[in-house]
Amino acid sequence: MTVKEWALRQIHWMLQEDPWVQEIFLAAGASLDDMAERILAVYNFIDFSKLNLDQVRYYEWLLGLESDETKSLEDRRAAIQAAWQAAQTPSLESIQAICDSWKDGGVIATYDPGVVHLNFQGPAGIPAGINDLKAALERHVPAHLILEYLYRYLLIKEVHEVMTLTEMDATVMNKFAGG
Repeated sequence: MTVKEWALRQIHWMLQEDPWVQEIFLAAGASLDDMAERILAVYNFIDFSKLNLDQVRYYEWLLGLESDETKSLEDRRAAIQAAWQAAQTPSLESIQAICDSWKDGGVIATYDPGVVHLNFQGPAGIPAGINDLKAALERHVPAHLILEYLYRYLLIKEVHEVMTLTEMDATVMNKFAGG
């Protein structure tokens, strides 16, 4: 059923056959049908990992995200999913959902009064693309809460008498605490 047909059914039966009313509903119905198709497409397409480039651009515009063509499509999809999750009502579960939707995942969100702790479980160092996650979380978390990012760094037991000097020299400094 088209929007025109549905809308005509909502008015008195005597007005449904009036040519003037028919023309008004015909003119408005075409654009409303197009809008209804777009709404259904957005509603039915929640799997962000399958978005093509045009859909990514549309979601970035819709969610107010910066459209950075230098980022990979996968990174942009992850930012969209995080921003989509961020549009939900703030709760620890929604914060965890944002962290889970981020490309690397592996983040455990916990809460102490006034502070949200984000504990990164993945590889040592500051993860690449962390700014996308931070932007999504800062948009979602109320301003009176502090976001504390807890990264995993290499420990002495992971380095001392385990790594050779060549391996240590090749290791990026941000994998060490204070680097």
